Amino acid sequence: MQPTALLPAVLVAALIALQPGASAAQGGQCSLDGLSLGAGQQHVFYSARSVPLGSECAALAQPRSCGADGLSGNASYRYHDCIELEEFMGVNTNRKPGELDPALLARTGTNWIRSNVEVLTYKDQHDGKVQNQAKLERWDFADWDTYTTAADAGERRAILNLMWDFEARGTHPPLPGSKEEKDLFAYLDLQILDKLAPHVDILTTGNEPFVNTLEEDWHPQEAYGGIPIVVFYQRLTEHVNAYLVDRRLRDQISLYMGAFTRLHTQKMQRQPAVLALLDFAETAPYVDGVDMHTHVVNVNQIGKALAFAREHTSKPIVVTEFTFVWRMKQAIEEGDRLGPRFAKRWGRDANETIHDYMSCEVFALAKGCRRNAGVSKAEWDDFFATRDWYIDHFILQAYDLFRQYGVRGATFGLVQGTPTRQQLQPNRPPWYMGFLFAAAAVPPGADGQPQPNYQYLDDFLTIQQQRAARIRH
Repeated sequence: MQPTALLPAVLVAALIALQPGASAAQGGQCSLDGLSLGAGQQHVFYSARSVPLGSECAALAQPRSCGADGLSGNASYRYHDCIELEEFMGVNTNRKPGELDPALLARTGTNWIRSNVEVLTYKDQHDGKVQNQAKLERWDFADWDTYTTAADAGERRAILNLMWDFEARGTHPPLPGSKEEKDLFAYLDLQILDKLAPHVDILTTGNEPFVNTLEEDWHPQEAYGGIPIVVFYQRLTEHVNAYLVDRRLRDQISLYMGAFTRLHTQKMQRQPAVLALLDFAETAPYVDGVDMHTHVVNVNQIGKALAFAREHTSKPIVVTEFTFVWRMKQAIEEGDRLGPRFAKRWGRDANETIHDYMSCEVFALAKGCRRNAGVSKAEWDDFFATRDWYIDHFILQAYDLFRQYGVRGATFGLVQGTPTRQQLQPNRPPWYMGFLFAAAAVPPGADGQPQPNYQYLDDFLTIQQQRAARIRH
């Protein structure tokens, strides 16, 4: 086996560009990649932070000792640790951990699950600030029992993102060292991490920081001593690392930062706050990797986002959300219609817009629609098969890019929920289309279980099979 030959060329180039410097022995100590060694001490260093699935880090290892002239050995062995990338494809239940149904999980063939916890919402409930019963039921913390049960089942691995939605509240991150920050971090420790962290394998300290933070907080402010979004997520990540060390969970959990969004755009690539957080994630020795969300118009944008990320980090990457929801939204806004071919087969109006079709025929949420609407699986599949904007085998195409850029793994939406009328508005992103199981649009199968979405589950299972074959060989 020749693991070095299997490293993707783009990843090799990024590793070379991000080579950390080693210090000569000073005061009897040597330091490299965040690790300090005393005189005469030895540590195994690696020429890459990660290797593809089926390869071995041992082939990229060299012991180096600290001496009077600095570290012995070849300078290309510059990373203090290395992991074999699992290249997993897991499932995501975005803020809905109660959807981790064991029967559905079994049908996906994956060992990886992911969800995100909206910390501020649960703190509001804890502090008695939420009186709306419907909201209390929607954000019932008991749903997380389903997550922990799923995470602890067999060889299951779990990812958790901490979500801080300041933007939705029109509020700002707490000032560093303030009582508000101390209270928030204490709540995080005692009410969130104490209950969930023992069940987690990857913990990301954010969800979508640049979506969940007001844009005015992307820029320097004197009161924060820097950029508010950067200061908050740096201090949060430092705090969570200290928590994990204190609770003796650090060896169990990989600590990630992110999830970075829209990195394919010039706006985000040139954003000082993005660059500062990526730099912090790369240089902080206790940060193990970077999380990304790649919601795109076309597959090439995923490649652009990953290429940019690889210019700024040599550490493992996970992609915990990815869809082409913006392409779908574009089609709705442009007034895409059902068309004669599809309409003739299913007795529909060829001039009906796909927005009206979804609102009325599929989900029956618009005024004047017949009750108990819904379409057969055959019709649902044919709808997507006849759309010019649909990206065929999107999951497979994205997965090829993930492997090319040395991504540790990714997760995709598990099960479709029924959208609200507001969520069905044509100016809203149609998240309801992109899940492995079309539970809301299509009636259950003969076994009473949700039916698979068009292409998605088949492609998802193909990846599980491909991955198993690489492990065997």
